[in-house]
Amino acid sequence: MALVAVRDLREHRVPVTDEDLADFEADVLAGFVLARASAGLVDSTIRNDSNHLELIRDWFGRPLWEMQPADADAYFGKVLRDARPSTRSGRAAALSVYFQFLEAAYAADLALVGPPRSGMN
Repeated sequence: MALVAVRDLREHRVPVTDEDLADFEADVLAGFVLARASAGLVDSTIRNDSNHLELIRDWFGRPLWEMQPADADAYFGKVLRDARPSTRSGRAAALSVYFQFLEAAYAADLALVGPPRSGMN
C-alpha cells in the first residue's frame, strides 16, 4: 500500500460569486421542498415550513446555513419573544428540519462554499 498526498480541493476552486451563492441557496430550498413532498407531507405543511424559513432568512440577511446558535438565540429570544407559542414552535421546527436536511443532503457542498463571507446580503 502506498501513501498519496491529498490536497484540499477548495484551494483550486474559482471564487464563488454572490450570484452563485444565491443560486445555490435557491437550489437548496427547492431540494428541501422536494424532499418534504417526497416524504408525503401535505402542501400546506411544506408551504408553512417554507414561509417560516423565508421569514427567518429575511431577518438573518444571509443564507440560513451561516446561522450560529447565538443567532438563533437572538431570533427566538428577542425577535419572537412576544410571539404566540405556536409561532415560535413552528419556526423552530422548520429551522430544525431544514438543518437536518442540510446535514443529510448538502454537507459536502456546504464545506466547499467555505467560511461566511462579509458583505453578503
